Amino acid sequence: MIMILVFGGTTEGKKTAEILDFIEEPYYYSTKSKVETALKGKLISGVMEPAEMISFCRKNGVRLLIDAAHPFAVQLHKNIYEAAQQLEIPVLRYEREYNESQHLQNVTFFDSYEQLTAALLKSNFQRILSLTGVQTIPVLKNVWESRTCFFRILNTTLSRQKAAQSTISTEWIIPMNPSDDVDELLQLAKQKKAQILLSKESGVSGFMASKIAVSEQLNIPLWIVKRPVLPNFNFSVHSEKQLLQQLYILRKSILRKDGELRAGFTSGTCVTAAVKACFIALAEGAFPKSTEVSLPHGEQTRFWIFPEWISEKSAACTVIKNGGDDPDVTHGKEIGCELKLTHQNGIRFLQGKGIGKVTLPGLQVAVGEPAINPVPRKMITEALETLAAEYEMDTGFEVKPFVPEGEALAKQTFNPRVGVVGGISIIGTSGKVKPYSNEAFLSTIKYQMSVAYNSGCEEVVLTSGKRSENRLRSEFSYLPDTAFIHFGNLVGDSVKLAVQQGITKINLALMLGKAVKLAEGNLDTHSKNVQFNPAFLAQIASECGYYDDIVSQIGKLQIANAIFPILPVTENLLFYQEIARKCYRVCHVLMPDYNVFRFVLLLEGTHVFAE
Repeated sequence: MIMILVFGGTTEGKKTAEILDFIEEPYYYSTKSKVETALKGKLISGVMEPAEMISFCRKNGVRLLIDAAHPFAVQLHKNIYEAAQQLEIPVLRYEREYNESQHLQNVTFFDSYEQLTAALLKSNFQRILSLTGVQTIPVLKNVWESRTCFFRILNTTLSRQKAAQSTISTEWIIPMNPSDDVDELLQLAKQKKAQILLSKESGVSGFMASKIAVSEQLNIPLWIVKRPVLPNFNFSVHSEKQLLQQLYILRKSILRKDGELRAGFTSGTCVTAAVKACFIALAEGAFPKSTEVSLPHGEQTRFWIFPEWISEKSAACTVIKNGGDDPDVTHGKEIGCELKLTHQNGIRFLQGKGIGKVTLPGLQVAVGEPAINPVPRKMITEALETLAAEYEMDTGFEVKPFVPEGEALAKQTFNPRVGVVGGISIIGTSGKVKPYSNEAFLSTIKYQMSVAYNSGCEEVVLTSGKRSENRLRSEFSYLPDTAFIHFGNLVGDSVKLAVQQGITKINLALMLGKAVKLAEGNLDTHSKNVQFNPAFLAQIASECGYYDDIVSQIGKLQIANAIFPILPVTENLLFYQEIARKCYRVCHVLMPDYNVFRFVLLLEGTHVFAE
């Protein structure tokens, strides 16, 4: 299913298509005129009015419009905005980057072509070189009818045809593809004896810097028509990096594939990709556009590379983390690495910005080391050893991963609990992230158990999440943060991990909804595995001696918490104590007799204990 419609025909349009091709996200690519291209998107051409856009999007299930059209395509921007408003779908605008040029000596800005034309006709400039494109020839007709005005246009059949239709003399037309070559434009301006240059505010991709440079070298004016104000689109990006980040983020919402969960890649895989790109840059003098990483189980994947800098002995770059559909705080964030060549043999791992440092025993990495787990270290080491042999380079390496937002992101993870300070951990066992996988979550729980035990904690408090923990804090104020561990829905596995770690005193707390599921014998309380069973709750009420009408009411409940108006807690503690006892018995069989176990049922205003 194709969910994206791109309006292109520009440098930004091409970059958008290349990114979408790279991440294998299908799309329609719309241009005003038919174009020949190697892009993988489905091409459509012709002017689209709002009604046509709306019809096309509804017919084809389009969920996102990407406006990568020229900034001066004013009517198209308006049409896109109007269609999106009626369709109630978002627009992502890929805007050009613009350098600051408002205060340069030879540069003057105009609000419109009409204002520019009026100023030219009042001036004494007789020889003009216009770099505004073929579309502006009719707009500037009053100028070229009274002055010598050369127009540089794209060297394409379509542009030459449009120029011919304007009736301007062919001697004033210069078919020539623009570039950032200052000398080329300088020679053209000298050849035409230009007294002034004209341009649109075309931004970095419109080679504005070269126009300014020629204006300064020849000491002639550069008059620029300001870019028009665009509609207030939902999202705006100015680079390939920002575009890729936004697309990954949108994959979790409007671009989510119905009935399918996407896998992602670990932070360790991301750093490995960055390391490989840095090595290639140091060996060949330039960064590759992308690099391929071999995962531990033999699978291959590629990452788009965003260079940071390169010198003789070191280089740095970033990639964008794709966490798939897993709830990953680093999804869509930059993860990078600096690689330095050294005279010492071997590979040394250093702590970069946003990478945590291990401060407590119990993790797979020694205290004092950067939080880079064994599997990522192995992946990086193997990649560097392979490349060093391939390029015949006898050198040592310093590997310094970094995550620009790592310190802030770490506060949303369990890192502070397990003694990793200053940033996130570079983790991964398979190189891939399985969405909502129990394996990944259990790995985190296991690390927390290990840190708690190795820090001297013989007692832990297991809760389903932060809310439950907060309600219990005062009861266990004597325990450190490392003793509080969240298990989500994995009650049974978490108890088993605590026992395996050698923790002798286990407290486990649940609110009523999950507690009812556990009391019935369900050690994984996730709703995809087990639903609330009102008949079971009604059975407990019957066993406790409640009248049939009360039992009948309970048997018709839709959610567990709806029982409180029927059986208020303070008047019915025996009922809730029975639920707690059943939970205790279900869990206690998972541990040896010498373990001390206490179950806590969290209720409004009170707790019920079973031990």
